[in-house]
Amino acid sequence: MNRLPTPFPTVAMEGDYNPAIRLFGLRFIKDQTIVEHLAELLAVVFSEKRIFIDEASREPLPSFGDLAKWAHSENAPLKYRPSIRLNLKLFSFMTCSPVDKRHEIHKEQYELLAEQLQSRLQSRSSSLEKSEVRERLEELLQGFQGAGFTRNWCAQTFYPISPEVLTQETVWNETTARRNDVSTWRASINEFDKYYSTRRRNFLARGGEVIYLQLCNAFATEQRLIDGFLRSSGQFFSQEERDLRSLHGSLNEGLAGLYDGHTRPLGNLIRYIDEELDEDTFKEVNEGQKDRQLTCQWCPRESWPEGYLFAVEMKRVVTAGIDLIDKLDLMMTGCALHILRSLCAQSARYTMAEADSTGPLGFAWLFVSPDSATRQQRMASQRNLQAVQGMLQRALRIEALRDYVERGSPNKVERQYREADSKYGHGLFLSLGKSLGIIVPKQGRGARLVMTDNVVRYLVLALLRPGERCTYDEFLDRLYFHYGIAVEGEQLRQAMTWSGLLANDSVQPRKPSWLNHMLKASGFLTELSDGCSVVQNPFDSTQGGRVQ
Repeated sequence: MNRLPTPFPTVAMEGDYNPAIRLFGLRFIKDQTIVEHLAELLAVVFSEKRIFIDEASREPLPSFGDLAKWAHSENAPLKYRPSIRLNLKLFSFMTCSPVDKRHEIHKEQYELLAEQLQSRLQSRSSSLEKSEVRERLEELLQGFQGAGFTRNWCAQTFYPISPEVLTQETVWNETTARRNDVSTWRASINEFDKYYSTRRRNFLARGGEVIYLQLCNAFATEQRLIDGFLRSSGQFFSQEERDLRSLHGSLNEGLAGLYDGHTRPLGNLIRYIDEELDEDTFKEVNEGQKDRQLTCQWCPRESWPEGYLFAVEMKRVVTAGIDLIDKLDLMMTGCALHILRSLCAQSARYTMAEADSTGPLGFAWLFVSPDSATRQQRMASQRNLQAVQGMLQRALRIEALRDYVERGSPNKVERQYREADSKYGHGLFLSLGKSLGIIVPKQGRGARLVMTDNVVRYLVLALLRPGERCTYDEFLDRLYFHYGIAVEGEQLRQAMTWSGLLANDSVQPRKPSWLNHMLKASGFLTELSDGCSVVQNPFDSTQGGRVQ
């Protein structure tokens, strides 16, 4: 395929000549952690959003009608506005931030907040001093520290435990503060945009935004394309899931009920600390400043197949009858796997690798046991991982993309490609895979793909509807359809061929396979008397108690 991707939504593309961004969207990058991908995705979901000038919505997803309209609109970016919670972050993270990054005015404001809170506390316990209660509240909030342990307090990210902690990235402009010798907290807040930055995107680096746009892009796709995509594997999906409008409604409802009042007391505490201990700060940085809205950029329009699969998977996870922390952890795993899938699916399209594979997305991942793989199996997985990396590198160097980079940045072509490979291409794939635990070892030679208990749990809940069961052989088919994951049997033979290996039986695992044992140990697989094994998602649906 010798052309450039078409963006969704339609936006002007000139100005950024990074080949990876032009291929994969703006942007997936190595520097963004797994928890920050989910935090950013949920920040879009739970913020007020605006696509068309006069229409704002707090629904998780734009309406089905707006999505259809958006798909054919130009210069209509999605804007959203998460809160900026300086007081909350200062109170929560000041004492656990690096000592050398604490400015004097921040120390003074922290002391003020602590004193204000302590003076307003009413303890019913005679054994607890007010200072102890305040310290325990601070420790409680520190327990939800998600990422950025070595950063300044304001650049750290919360684990997305409640809607109230889904905040904008905020970075302290230390050099500017030193140059201007800012001496009071109030002075820094009165010139907030001078002393703080919310536009750098160093950590909340747009990965969650791209995932959100992929969901929107999938729902804006014509139904006939979805029908064609599912023609050979429709039995993996319910009628509701095959229909875009119904799937949109179910996912929207599931996301809206994600927190479902479980974190309301925590949310009340967060709002009190951030909005009432120092009302002036909250109002100055959050009210009446439209230019502090964030703007989502774009994803490749042809990425609708993986966007559709992710929508189905998220709908199944958020409607499963499990507790909130379990859902959030599974959603983090799902976001990471989806990014890896997106990189490979888009690369397969542009290298024509899909022509050499029967998998629907055009690539294969050859997984082996984490602890009992034979030498041949490890070597086959290593070769497969090398083939994946090679595909990512080739995709960035197709003729149309190379011409685009040379035309726009003729003196920086090699530097652009080095950065694209290391931060956005195979470097991102390896880094994210290692963070997820599916690429080992973290250091040294012999990198290969392995399964983990957390990923097995996610795959069962994402590939089967709540309460649904299927045979083990069908579960293998679903793994291959959704992710190109090959473990044994025909899928493994196809993965070996795709990787440039001879499909010989020496790589096939012994029966029952290691994945069979992992599923059984996790309580997801039952062996029936006739020798058939059944995989089941044991959790009920929260949507009316029905199995979808």
